[in-house]
Amino acid sequence: MRSLRGEIALGFGVVIVLMLALGASFYLSEQRSAAAIDKLLNSDNRMADLSLRSSLAIYKARDAENELLLSADRLGVAQASARSLPAMQNHLLDMREYLASLRILSTDPKFRDQVDRIETQTRQYEDGFLAFIARLGKEGSLDSAHAFHQGYVDTAVAIESSVEALHTMATKRALQTRNDVERAAKLSRWAAIAMVVLATVLGAVVASIVSQRITGSIAQLIAFSRRVAAGDFGARAPQGRADEFGILANAMNQMAESIENSNALLESSADRLKHQATHDVLTGLPNRALLEDRLRQAVSYADRYGRLMTVVFINLDGFKLVNDSLGRKAGDELLKVMAERMTQCLRGVDTVVRTGGDEFVIVLYDQPGDGTEVAPALQRLQEAIAQPVEIDGQGVQVTASLGVATYPADGADVDTLLMNADAAMSRAKASGRNNFQFYAAEMNDAIRDGLAMREGLRNAIVRGEFHLVYQPQVEMGSGQVTGVEALIRWQHSERGLVSPVEFIPLAEETGLIVPIGEWVLRTACFQNKAWQDAGLPAFSVSVNVSARQFRERTLIEQVAQALEESGLEARFLELELTESMVMEDLEKALQSMKALQAMGVQFSIDDFGTGYSSLSALKRFPIARLKIDRAFVRDIPGDEEDKAIAKAIISLGHELNLKVIAEGVETEQQLEFLRAHGCDEMQGYLFSRPVLPAELAALVKTRSGIAAAGGTSVARPRRMATR
Repeated sequence: MRSLRGEIALGFGVVIVLMLALGASFYLSEQRSAAAIDKLLNSDNRMADLSLRSSLAIYKARDAENELLLSADRLGVAQASARSLPAMQNHLLDMREYLASLRILSTDPKFRDQVDRIETQTRQYEDGFLAFIARLGKEGSLDSAHAFHQGYVDTAVAIESSVEALHTMATKRALQTRNDVERAAKLSRWAAIAMVVLATVLGAVVASIVSQRITGSIAQLIAFSRRVAAGDFGARAPQGRADEFGILANAMNQMAESIENSNALLESSADRLKHQATHDVLTGLPNRALLEDRLRQAVSYADRYGRLMTVVFINLDGFKLVNDSLGRKAGDELLKVMAERMTQCLRGVDTVVRTGGDEFVIVLYDQPGDGTEVAPALQRLQEAIAQPVEIDGQGVQVTASLGVATYPADGADVDTLLMNADAAMSRAKASGRNNFQFYAAEMNDAIRDGLAMREGLRNAIVRGEFHLVYQPQVEMGSGQVTGVEALIRWQHSERGLVSPVEFIPLAEETGLIVPIGEWVLRTACFQNKAWQDAGLPAFSVSVNVSARQFRERTLIEQVAQALEESGLEARFLELELTESMVMEDLEKALQSMKALQAMGVQFSIDDFGTGYSSLSALKRFPIARLKIDRAFVRDIPGDEEDKAIAKAIISLGHELNLKVIAEGVETEQQLEFLRAHGCDEMQGYLFSRPVLPAELAALVKTRSGIAAAGGTSVARPRRMATR
């Protein structure tokens, strides 16, 4: 096969043969002398360098000698020798090595004799200097030291002159050799230039011939490539030639065929890729990206035919518990089962969408005008979802809260429908879960109110809208005030007085309960210290600690700082905790409580009897008081069960050496019952409602017999920035 490679090789072969013929004679003549010249040039240059190094070495040795002599008077001969003599000897050793190398390289007998004389002088110089140093400073050796000094100095001067002469001789020889080599190089350059010119002329001729063979084929391949780039994957390149261009054309045709097949595969997989982009990977349901399109189609259909369309927002109740207890894998399996059940409950025209997590949206198409089919469909969904599921041998059961919004009554566009369905679902959650709620306009009003309340709560501390009231705690026997509970109130600038029942859950949800709780703690400490400074009997102030605040790592630091800045003794501060709060993480709670107890802070368990603590855990708590929840006091003495529970709590507290205080005491009958069964203290409207600091001070003075004369200060701590 005649190939393009062969044609190019033939053309350039002529050039190569001619160049070889012209260069053969030049090469043969140069070959004989090149090695000898290189060797001679390298040898002469090396000798000049070594002679220069020898000269430098003797100068460095002399410098070390001078340094030693100069420092001998200041440091002493021994210390000066230790510092400078090794350097001098190293320089002389280097010089001997350079001279030995010169002897090896040189072929001139006179040059070698000169080297030998310098080596001999170098040894004499070193020996003379060492002898001089040995006598320097010794008594009675001044004349001999002087003689040795003169001797090695004369030798050193002779060495310097000899080395200079040796370097001059070597340098002249190297320059002469370099000049000879340069003359030979000029001749070689002219010969090379002549060969390059000849090769250029021949190369141009060959290139012209070869280019004519190549450009035609390249033009055809370029035209083919442009067609393929334009999308004509059916184009093919001509394959008439049998050389490399023919092989390339064949390969490009195969490439075009492969691209054509790949394009067909891409087109066939477009639907699959679109499905992956618009469907949930886990459940296979449509995802949020497809939801809006399905909703628009449903709205358009409802408008065209005068029908209804319903959006159902679904949230699984208890899904987080499954995820936390059985793991994310079990949660994923549960979601798959729920997705399949929802799909099976609905018609083929309806759409089930997973929007994320445990939330789903269902679009019910083509509903009748009276909406009679919606409720049965929702009931079927609830029943299907509530059926037990077995995952990894573990029985699991969840329910669902559903929110329903209907087009066009509950929204004229997609975003409004989704928002209103979500609001209805939130109402279903708040109504006890496992139910469905139809959207009502007041739901959005409640949402807007909640958002406004949330925003107001963020600014309440900065604006100074919070204040504390205090409810006294009274000893059953003496009737004296033994403590007070600090209770927060919010005087909103527009709403007026906002009940803690409204804003405390919101503060817990948003995390604002932490800075609010810190403000309460600081304010209560400052107020109690102010009461003491005003002459009131010392009593403790109780501050409720929220679960979120108790979990904060900075709680201990906050308490210590509040006590330090207010000047209140720690024993007059009591923190009220709930059973459920402590039981969330018992060991961590005990660590925090013990750290605070070590400071002197007291603890009480609030709302005792309503939580889930165990008696074995209760005995480990470093607490001083149990508080009977008002739920067990309210119906005393009429309710036998409440009476039994109250008596049991009192008895349990006394067995654990704890004081027991009853909350919510409002009647004389309740008071007599609690007193008769040994309750230590009481708190409630029977004695006093929560009052402002000045009223509380007056009440305490009345009870303790202190004259009411003189004002009572109301302490306020420095303003604390919200976090």
